[in-house]
Amino acid sequence: MKILSVKSGKKHLDHIILEDGTEICLDKDVVEAKKLCHGAEISDPEELLFESDYARAKSRALWYLSRSDHSQKALRDKLIAAGFGSDACEAAVNRMAELGLVDDERYARRLAEYLSASGSSKREIRYKLSMKGISSDIIKEIFCEDETDEREKIARLIETKYKTKLNSEKDVEKVFAALVRKGFSYSDIKSVLKAYSEQIEFSEEN
Repeated sequence: MKILSVKSGKKHLDHIILEDGTEICLDKDVVEAKKLCHGAEISDPEELLFESDYARAKSRALWYLSRSDHSQKALRDKLIAAGFGSDACEAAVNRMAELGLVDDERYARRLAEYLSASGSSKREIRYKLSMKGISSDIIKEIFCEDETDEREKIARLIETKYKTKLNSEKDVEKVFAALVRKGFSYSDIKSVLKAYSEQIEFSEEN
């Protein structure tokens, strides 16, 4: 099918009118690379549309990754939300992975370290990694290497966040519930609160 005209448009797109009256919008770089101009023949418009969508999805992916690290799922979801076709998004994410620009294991380790340092429980970290699209194999590997004592996290949280909220039995129950919601086990919470209570009693006696 012949091209009747090529008109420059916005957002780095060219509008191409075909001899049957069809109009397609292609990325300017694709138009230039394929030497698409008045009178040129196009054998497969759908293939050109995919190439254009893929080129634009790659460009947007690079922009997202220049601003912050992403998991493959998060990057794919952002590209789809930006309006690119699912096939082009998948191809763009795969290309970013090939280049080492997106790496789920690296991303997961960084996020797990940050969440752990912020006081998140292992259960909460697992959940958040899963929501980011991290595979169960990667999550399992990360936690096989994690020797963090959950009771130490609970103790730090009590000292930094809940210390002034343990003035009555009702307050202790509220703190207990808050720690449970964060994913800590009942036994670890009870153990730390008991030790903390005994420490307070000892300091008061002396």
